[in-house]
Amino acid sequence: MKLTILGETTLRVGAAFIPLGARKQRALLALLLLNVRRPVPVDTLVQVLWPGKARDQVRGTVQVQVSRIRKAFKDSGVKRNVVIKDGDGYRLDLDQDLVDYHYFRKTADSGRAASAIGDHFAAKARLTEAIDLWSGVPLADVEGDWAEHRRDSMESTDLLHAYHALFHAEIHLREYAEVLRDLVPLMERHPLDGTLALQRMKALDGMGDRHGATAFYSRYRQRHSLEFGLEPSAELSQFYLRLLDQGAADVRPASDPLPLLHAFPRASGRFSGRGELLAKLDGFLRMREHGTTPMVALHGMPGVGKTQLAIHWAHRHRADFPDGQVLLDMRGYGQEDPLTADNAISQLLDRLGVPTEQIPAEPERRPMLLSRTLLGREVLLVIDNVRDSEQVRPLVSAVPDAFVLFTSRDRLRGLTIREGVHPVAVPELSTAESVELLRSTIHDARATDDEPGLLDIAALSGGLPLALKIVGQHVADRPLETLGELTEQLRAQRDLFSVHDEDDELLSLPAVFSWSYQALAPQTARVFRFLGLHPGSRVSGHTTAALANITPDEATKHLNLLVRVNLLDTDVASRYRFHDLLHEYAGDCVRQADLSADRRDAVERLLTWYVETSCAVSRRLSPQSQPVPPLDGAGALPPLSFATDKAALDWCLYERGSLVAATRLAATTKGMEEQAWRLPAALREVFERSQHIKERPGYHEQKSGYHDDMVTCHELVLASAARSTLPEAEMGTRNNLGLMYLSVGRLNDAYLQFQASLERAREVGHEPCEAAVLHNLGIIHAERGDDHEALRHHQGSLAINRRLGAHEGEAFAFHRIGMAYHRLSNFDDARAAYLEALRLRLDIGHVRGQGSTLTALAALHHELGEPSTGLEYCLQALRAHQTSGDQVETCHALAVRAAIEFDLGEFEAAREHAEHAMSLADQLQDALTQVKSRHLLGHLSVVAERPQDAIVLWRQALALVPSPNDVLAATIRADLESADPR
Repeated sequence: MKLTILGETTLRVGAAFIPLGARKQRALLALLLLNVRRPVPVDTLVQVLWPGKARDQVRGTVQVQVSRIRKAFKDSGVKRNVVIKDGDGYRLDLDQDLVDYHYFRKTADSGRAASAIGDHFAAKARLTEAIDLWSGVPLADVEGDWAEHRRDSMESTDLLHAYHALFHAEIHLREYAEVLRDLVPLMERHPLDGTLALQRMKALDGMGDRHGATAFYSRYRQRHSLEFGLEPSAELSQFYLRLLDQGAADVRPASDPLPLLHAFPRASGRFSGRGELLAKLDGFLRMREHGTTPMVALHGMPGVGKTQLAIHWAHRHRADFPDGQVLLDMRGYGQEDPLTADNAISQLLDRLGVPTEQIPAEPERRPMLLSRTLLGREVLLVIDNVRDSEQVRPLVSAVPDAFVLFTSRDRLRGLTIREGVHPVAVPELSTAESVELLRSTIHDARATDDEPGLLDIAALSGGLPLALKIVGQHVADRPLETLGELTEQLRAQRDLFSVHDEDDELLSLPAVFSWSYQALAPQTARVFRFLGLHPGSRVSGHTTAALANITPDEATKHLNLLVRVNLLDTDVASRYRFHDLLHEYAGDCVRQADLSADRRDAVERLLTWYVETSCAVSRRLSPQSQPVPPLDGAGALPPLSFATDKAALDWCLYERGSLVAATRLAATTKGMEEQAWRLPAALREVFERSQHIKERPGYHEQKSGYHDDMVTCHELVLASAARSTLPEAEMGTRNNLGLMYLSVGRLNDAYLQFQASLERAREVGHEPCEAAVLHNLGIIHAERGDDHEALRHHQGSLAINRRLGAHEGEAFAFHRIGMAYHRLSNFDDARAAYLEALRLRLDIGHVRGQGSTLTALAALHHELGEPSTGLEYCLQALRAHQTSGDQVETCHALAVRAAIEFDLGEFEAAREHAEHAMSLADQLQDALTQVKSRHLLGHLSVVAERPQDAIVLWRQALALVPSPNDVLAATIRADLESADPR
């Protein structure tokens, strides 16, 4: 049993809601629930619920209402009387934890206690759980001044203090973006709250926006002084002064980078020589003092140490890049497909902390966003493993303000000639440098007593750091053998590979690899071979365990042994990475040593584990959605589980390249059809988290940082899905691919996929898929301006969802039906559809959907000339968006609110909210709100008698309108012509 007073008064048993009668009866129950286990005097009930009435006038009514409440509890299955007459009042005899408000207070107190002892992870979890209970207006069924006063008190003490504690925990966890996402809209209701102001400044400073923090303080101080005639608190003022002191150590040390989504790899413990190259790179760094930010290309043969040189130099100069260092592997050489420039820019934005929903799906819009992101930030970009100039040319123009180090086997002459990139050749190590590197590895008397032996081994290693590290560790592991004996073994091994050209520089590498590989223990050698079957360059204990059919702990032990002998490198987050030459060598070894059946079984185990873990991601992120059908039989290795949404998304982020490579491997391996189509199907929820279909009249637009990968994966598996034994495989894959195409305006391609999916769904009688595809086809027709056809498709989707009892699908259909009627100016039917969508979304607890529908209702009533009603809906929408954290819909609601306030003559409020909407729209690249907010701000400038400001804003708005023939464009042109006849 659950009882609610944070919103309308409800009594729920399981999934069923028990009827509680008319509003006055619900209000009386709300007062008893507010004071559960404490008597509420009848005089209080009368005063609050029947103000102006004498007690004797309503005594009978009170008794009737109490009797009906008792019956409701009886109907819910409670056998005893829980509404007890207690003296001159009534007492509700129930466990306080059954009431959302009291459970909220208990959980929030628990969160504050956890924070007090420094357990900020637990504090955040408990406080988030508490705040999530606050799903509506408290005591919504109780009317009057007393109720308004009590509501204000509950929100300004209970809820606000819970947010204070949550933001305190998140700041300690360095989750600054999450703080700002929730804090900024909260400050609209509490603009002068000093704790929120301080936390906002700390979050801005944590994000590296010290200027934004100090600018906010100035605005806050001015408003605070006007309201109270006082300066802000001493703590707030002191923090502001510390921010002004750029050299103060307690603000943010220059060496502490902004929190990036990918940590920079740690430096290798053994690094020798390269003094001349390091000095040359230092010289390029000094060019920044003269206003020039150079780009440098390190080029050289495979294994010569280009990447290690870049990483070593980066760690030496960490303090020179206070805003972060990012390494991006372009996969120019190796088993994975090379990264495209478009996808590289998307991944750089990801790693620089740009939320995925703000990364445009349209590739042509990403470079400008990357330029803006890097503007004014001191960041080092190491763009590793570049294949040729063309692969990164689009990237070069997007990063003019960053210090960039490219590494490549190619000389990148095109970048040198056309883009002014400085080429730096990385030669083999000199003999002295090679000997020094060997000494740093061997660490025994032989390293100092046998100089000729060291020289012989150095010569056989060809001056390649990769070979020298492997050889050095091999020697160090054999202390009883002389350097001369080991040299002869290496020379004999090398002779086995000298079958073509004695002068081939690469001959030393396969010889060295083989020498070290053959010295491995049998089980470790087996693990090394199986790693050659992994389609990506990064591996973990779990992926290795799946390949080798061992436990993750055993796999990690073998991986660490391979790192020790330099056949593998450590990477970030307890994972490992292959040099592409070693990865290729491991693949050769597994093909030579293991049976094809064993190789196939290993690949199947790996792909099955990836599928099952991806399905676990989907269940974590979208537990209410229809799950991907499981594979027949469980995999050999249990999949990962995820305690939080962030953990699931972080796993996807790290495995992003491997997941695409695994999908390609499954799609091209005979008999892996069932794994192939399930991988992108399970990961579509990650795409959903990184994009948003706007449910509102106007332009359709989606954003995604994962769009390129998801399109690629779905295209790869179409043929596999068609061969699946499950009919929903093909139709679901085509529907998902249609949504990917729809996200970038490829309407014709999307339409073809939806039509093919619909035909297959009807052929096999799969109604859930038919309903989903009809809904998506309705969106296509709306995009093409055919609202009657859109309406027909959404009504068809609604009919099927009703028949299936799919309430979430019904809600989506009703919302889209409302949009179609709205565009057709059939306002009564639009309102009815929106209200039905809202009712369904309230029933199923879809908060994000509630916010969208409330915003649509606000816009509708505004258009109908009912601004007060529209504003009420808009405020409810903003509360819902605050709960769901939906920045896109928050942006829309702010724009609607500003327009309504303008019509109500509340010009200051309208300006504040229009500016906030414009700022958010610019961040999210939301074209329609960018236009509308500037249009409105232009009119506000006219009201303020600043016509020139209005002209500038309207010109900006007109330039941002996607279609010059748009009705809004014509309106803006007319405003411009009236303000500026030129």
